[in-house]
Amino acid sequence: MIRVSDQDIIFILTKEDVLECARMKGIPEEAITDDVLRMVRKGVESGLECWSEVVMTAIDFALKS
Repeated sequence: MIRVSDQDIIFILTKEDVLECARMKGIPEEAITDDVLRMVRKGVESGLECWSEVVMTAIDFALKS
């Protein structure tokens, strides 16, 4: 089993993050059901299919700063 420390984690998106986004849009927390969360997860996963490009761009930006 591989142990991962907090310093090894680059990005985490939690249910609370999704709920906060819903609040920002004026959507009540009760509307964010388990089915909605599953659909959000699938959407985020598909949106991050090219995550390596995002990371490479972030590395370039960080090194230029």
